[in-house]
Formats: sequence, C-alpha cells, structure tokens
Amino acid sequence: MDLNELLTTLTTGWGDRLAILVPLGLLGLVGLYAAYLVMGYLKSSQVGLEAEAVVGEASLPALASGGAPSTEPYCPVDGLRHPAGSVFCARCEADLVLACPDCGTVNGAASTTCTSCGERLAA
Repeated sequence: MDLNELLTTLTTGWGDRLAILVPLGLLGLVGLYAAYLVMGYLKSSQVGLEAEAVVGEASLPALASGGAPSTEPYCPVDGLRHPAGSVFCARCEADLVLACPDCGTVNGAASTTCTSCGERLAA
C-alpha cells in the first residue's frame, strides 16, 4: 500500500464515521448522566442506612433550646446531639459542630483543635 492509497482511505468515508460517532457520543453522555443519578441515589440511601444503624433516632437527644453550645457534636440545623466522633447529622446529613470546652467557640466536628484558642477538641 503506497502513500496515495493510504491518504485516500483515510480521507474518504467521513460521513459514515460521523454518522456513527454522534449517536455513540449521545449514548455515552446519557450513560454518564444515568450513572451520576444512580450513584447519587446510592450515596444518599447508604448514608442514611449506615447512620441509622450506628445512631438510632431515639438515641439522639435534642439540644436544649437557648442553652450554651454543647461540647458534644451537634447539628446546627435540627439541634440533635450525636456521639463523639460523629461528623455528619444522621437525619439531615449536615456538618456537625461542637463548642470548645475552653473558650466556647463553635468549631466543625471534624476539627481537632479550636480555631480561636488552639485547645485540643474531644475526638
């Protein structure tokens, strides 16, 4: 096969190639979107199941209204206290916060030290 035949083979038939690439590209995009939806559903359902298995709704006492911030992790959205080491709310999946025992500054539950005074927070 010489160079002229190779160039002729490569340059002819682009209409057929594009005719198959467009539907395959659309199918790929639809497939990615479907995978995104399935993974989002599985994430939300598994997080909820795992949280309920570890922490039941009955064992989540509400934060006293008007009281000082708790040194235990609690949800600022619905006011539920969680066991030490929890990072996300079992009910609404919001990030939990906890107060520094030394200065009372509210920090994220994943923080290991207070952002204000540097005090080590309970794990």
